[in-house]
Amino acid sequence: MGLLDVAGAPLEWKEAKKHADHVRKHGVEQFINIYNNFKDIEGSLLRWGDEVEYFIIKLDAEGRTTSLPLRSPEILKALAEFKARLPRCNCAKDIIWHPEYANWMLEGTPGQPYRDTPADLLEVESNMIMRRKCIQKFLQPGEAILTLPVYPRIGTPAFTSPALRPSPDGEVSRSLYIPDECIQPHPRFPTLTANIRKRRGEKVMMPVPIFKDENTDGTLQRQREEMEAQPGGGEALKDLPPDSIYLDCMAFGMGAGCLQMTFQAKDLCEARFLYDQLAILAPLFLALTAASPIWRGMLADTDVRWDVISGSVDDRPRSERGLEALGEGERRIYKSRYSSVDCFISQCGLMRDEFNDIPCPVNEGARARLEEAGLDARLANHVAHLFIRDPLVVFDAKLEQDDSRENDHFENIQSTNWNTVRFKPPPVDQDAINWRVEFRPMEINLTDFENAAFTVYCLLLTRAISSQGLNFYMPMSSVDDNMRRAHRRGAALGEKFWIRRNVCAVCEGKSEAEAVPDMAELSLDEIINGDGGVSLFGLNHCIRRHLNEIGCQGPTRDRIETYLQFVGKRASGSLLTTAAWLRKQVLEHPEYKKDSVVTEGMCYDLMRRCVDVSNGAELAPELLGDFVSVAEPQMRERRVSNPLVDQEGTGYSIYNNENCDHCY
Repeated sequence: MGLLDVAGAPLEWKEAKKHADHVRKHGVEQFINIYNNFKDIEGSLLRWGDEVEYFIIKLDAEGRTTSLPLRSPEILKALAEFKARLPRCNCAKDIIWHPEYANWMLEGTPGQPYRDTPADLLEVESNMIMRRKCIQKFLQPGEAILTLPVYPRIGTPAFTSPALRPSPDGEVSRSLYIPDECIQPHPRFPTLTANIRKRRGEKVMMPVPIFKDENTDGTLQRQREEMEAQPGGGEALKDLPPDSIYLDCMAFGMGAGCLQMTFQAKDLCEARFLYDQLAILAPLFLALTAASPIWRGMLADTDVRWDVISGSVDDRPRSERGLEALGEGERRIYKSRYSSVDCFISQCGLMRDEFNDIPCPVNEGARARLEEAGLDARLANHVAHLFIRDPLVVFDAKLEQDDSRENDHFENIQSTNWNTVRFKPPPVDQDAINWRVEFRPMEINLTDFENAAFTVYCLLLTRAISSQGLNFYMPMSSVDDNMRRAHRRGAALGEKFWIRRNVCAVCEGKSEAEAVPDMAELSLDEIINGDGGVSLFGLNHCIRRHLNEIGCQGPTRDRIETYLQFVGKRASGSLLTTAAWLRKQVLEHPEYKKDSVVTEGMCYDLMRRCVDVSNGAELAPELLGDFVSVAEPQMRERRVSNPLVDQEGTGYSIYNNENCDHCY
């Protein structure tokens, strides 16, 4: 998550804001230098990777309770020490571990980028399985690892292990529900939390619509009474919309996990085009991967996490949000720092200025300097839009930098603009890395099979977009409308989304001038699987055409087809989304009282089942159908002489991959 280098001490907001103009000015200069150094680089090979975020959970079978152990710093330290001891050929060495915002979270990524070969696609699931097994090595009795966006009872009393009390009058989050001790000890994280609150002038608020059942009114009344008894709770009630679950700090959002991907483009032009196309598709993949129907022990009337995270880092004071008159030097800012994209940036002929049809405020001084330096208007607008934000975490020893050799001021602003897609310039000190695009909307799902399927699918979709010149351009206002629709309960099956039907107009021989968007509202089933060409051939059709063009066949094609079929069945509703599956478990639980509450016992049963499904101990046909992970039989556990054994001491290696030429 963002910049994790430490240089000196982080400044609290009163001091940090004094340096905001300095950081912005030099951040723009740093981007200009990167742009000039890398703008003409062509022919870079595709390199790509994924990021999986996990949370640790403790299950007490005797008491039917669950909690979140605050042990990720300890586990990350153990993983680093373990990795250092491994022989060079061991596949587990090829994993990189990162801290995340909360002490119950950690992130794992492949140690090396994947390449542009079909065979590399088969490594994704195996590598994800390896990551899960590595973490399991360092779990304590009763603990498990899960890939879900959010723990269902986050913010309820004693949800952490050890149980800690929140500090409503503290110096960091001032949450009524989440103790500050939950925040990762890296100085970036508590500073970010406190400075967001201070710049905003009040605590963050994320009202999540509650799922209304027969007895939900009593649940909402209890929430009101509990808030009124807490410091500041009564004041917060004044702004809380009716029928909402109240969430009040950054940990609710940044403590939620996700699945992200980064792709290296062949050049700047391709990176800008991919950025635009993926920004359009982002809401669709948010809905398709939905996995967040429960917040603070209550069923929500939404299935996804995005708005919660958006609100959790929303540092805009009331004036910037349009709730009060603007003061001197202030501007209206229409979205949180964590939001959907606001402007397209490609210079290709398919992109038209009228597609950028929503407000996109810019830093005028930054835009003038960028255009003076030779950037075209669209890219200058994009960067200048990022630079309307203040830097939130400023380290005193990093204030003075060599703009020709460093880029921390640019990354300070860039890394705290968390959009559905991120346009990433090359690092200033690494010639081997070129322009990249990061795809950020997807929710993390329960199993490595699901996460691998969505990862491979998105990678292949980028290849189809580039090779076939697929054109999804439509007004940005329609993209924002799709984002709102993606947040509705059951959106994957019940909503229709704006999509351009003539996505293949140019590759089918029509000119750019003829490629006027033919817009339609279609279901995810129609968008993914197509309808025989009546409205749209479907994304699966485009991907299969790409696979045919590159001659992908045999066992590799068979496995890729498994992923395509799985995504197709999720889109058609033949398989439930993770959110729909979790919701169904709650509504059908014998202890559910039709009050929208997920009790401690219900949560235990739900999490126990989630752990069993994620580890392959239980089948979940409504969720996964008859799809089978590569763990059986293609990546089997087998007895070897390796002294590194699993936590049960069975003698089975959990680190050797049969696909690795060195391990077997």
